[in-house]
Amino acid sequence: MRLLVSLIAWFLLLAPTANSEASAPGALGLRPEQVPADCKEVEASFPVDKQTAVLWDKPELYQSAIPIPIAKTAQSFVCEGDKGTVYFFQFGDEAQRKTAALFVKPFLWGAPGPTADHPELVLESSALLTVVSFRKTPKSLLATLQTLTIPARASHEASAGTDFEVPGHGNLRLKVPDGWQSKSRQRASPASVTLHFIPAQGDAFDVQVTAVWLDTAKRSTETADSLKAQVQHSAESLLAHSVEKTVALHDLRGARSIGFYYTFTDNDPGPGEFSNLTQGEFLTGEILSVFTILHRTPVSSEVDAALHAFAEATQTK
Repeated sequence: MRLLVSLIAWFLLLAPTANSEASAPGALGLRPEQVPADCKEVEASFPVDKQTAVLWDKPELYQSAIPIPIAKTAQSFVCEGDKGTVYFFQFGDEAQRKTAALFVKPFLWGAPGPTADHPELVLESSALLTVVSFRKTPKSLLATLQTLTIPARASHEASAGTDFEVPGHGNLRLKVPDGWQSKSRQRASPASVTLHFIPAQGDAFDVQVTAVWLDTAKRSTETADSLKAQVQHSAESLLAHSVEKTVALHDLRGARSIGFYYTFTDNDPGPGEFSNLTQGEFLTGEILSVFTILHRTPVSSEVDAALHAFAEATQTK
């Protein structure tokens, strides 16, 4: 989609930089202090076999047999030279997790338990199902994972909202609509979290958010006027590829958030591509977020729901 400007990438370039590019774990994963001494977190994903990869990438393919996870996170580790990935799936409640486990275990193993060809371990705790994908699971890592529980901040109760951790600086709390699938990835430097929301079924929309913590100096420069100017500049760069020929900025305001956004229509979408784009920024507390919403129709209830969630966003500590 030609309208999709890399606003998020541009936004991160403006954030404070550091030498370290290490990823920080999310609420469903291991915190740095929980990682065993003989293990190191690394980038990329290392599923042992195709079944694990498909389960992680496309759990919705099996929605007739398992509930759709309300959140999922993956962390990869090198432990004494062996690489593997731990896949965390959070379900709505313990009953949903039990239902999922009844399908996941034979799907991964093709047998009542792990085999030499399919050695993944499946751990269960409360609403959390964890797939440990190593050829030989490190004992220290397994011991840590067996004691892992979902902290209160990972709760997905619609009334209170969902907390997405910004490493070292609290959480961005969003009221995520029921049924939306979410992925999150944290970065330690700059302290940020990248979010991705898609529907439980179909491809009616695609929502991407990058939220970055601002230090005192940077926060002092972010005003309503500067936010508006940044979004205006972004919109003007897309006019050549949109049906609209002028920029119409809209306010995005809530009790603790302020921001701006615009909506454009692609003037030449490719086959199967999204034809509509809603994009903008919002500031809540010390967290500045940019978002992109891709949608199929000009009028969309999902866009309204996402904008409402952004307007009602808060920072929690």
